[in-house]
Amino acid sequence: MKIANLYCLGICLFLTSLSVKALGEEECFLNLAASSSPETTIAQIKQQCLEDLGNLTPKRILKEKISEQNSFVITPHHQNYILPFTHNDSPNQGPLEAQGTYGDINNPLQHKEAKLQISFKVPLNEDDIFFPNDGVYLGFTMKSFWQVYNQKLSAPFRETNYRPEVFYQTPMSSTAFDGAWIARAGLEHESNGRSQLLSRSWNRVFVGVGFVKDRWALYLQPWYRLPEDAKEDDGDPNTPVSPKGDDNPDIEDFLGHYEFLGVYNAEKYEVTSMIRHNFETGKGSI
Repeated sequence: MKIANLYCLGICLFLTSLSVKALGEEECFLNLAASSSPETTIAQIKQQCLEDLGNLTPKRILKEKISEQNSFVITPHHQNYILPFTHNDSPNQGPLEAQGTYGDINNPLQHKEAKLQISFKVPLNEDDIFFPNDGVYLGFTMKSFWQVYNQKLSAPFRETNYRPEVFYQTPMSSTAFDGAWIARAGLEHESNGRSQLLSRSWNRVFVGVGFVKDRWALYLQPWYRLPEDAKEDDGDPNTPVSPKGDDNPDIEDFLGHYEFLGVYNAEKYEVTSMIRHNFETGKGSI
């Protein structure tokens, strides 16, 4: 029931943002029309309303709109980073040992490795679609886990995940809590681009609501995983596993059904936090 409520909350907030924005534009137009001089044209009133509503757009969105017009700039999407050192308590050795790739080497994967992520997005429209500063975007995120300290295996990349997505984003005209709001809705695919025993992929639809005020930014994104048929396995180790079917039947047990992000921006540094949680299993991450 709690998970269903999360989906409902996200969808309701997204739909509310559309209706609130429409009402905001209509109210602005009527107020300015009633108070303007007779010489003021309808076009001037409309332009003033668009500028007023544009002031509710988060500064980051406005800056991104500027960078989108520059052919030599790639607009960031999710965080871009390199972590030179991370520790994995229990790397999954099973698929590599089952393939016999590394012969007699036991536990070929090390606990220590580097991690990096590259993420960007491009707009699919030039003009506003429904509201000022809204748009449809194609996003792409690549996350890699690099066994850079594993010299016995020639420092391979243990895993790279590819995450393309398409989504609609719009600023909201709400001024609740004296901040700026945005809403998103989209479709996302994530895969490691591998096959058979090493294949990992899944698809999900999502809605998201973000809030920005002063140095703070918060973003809540519930999602719904698109179901897949179970993967068939005849039990014979000499025959490959079917490429069709669900690669991650229990992924939601660990990733949960939503993601909550928090950001505090100081002048010379930024602190971020991410929370995922599954209410039924109690598993997640922070």
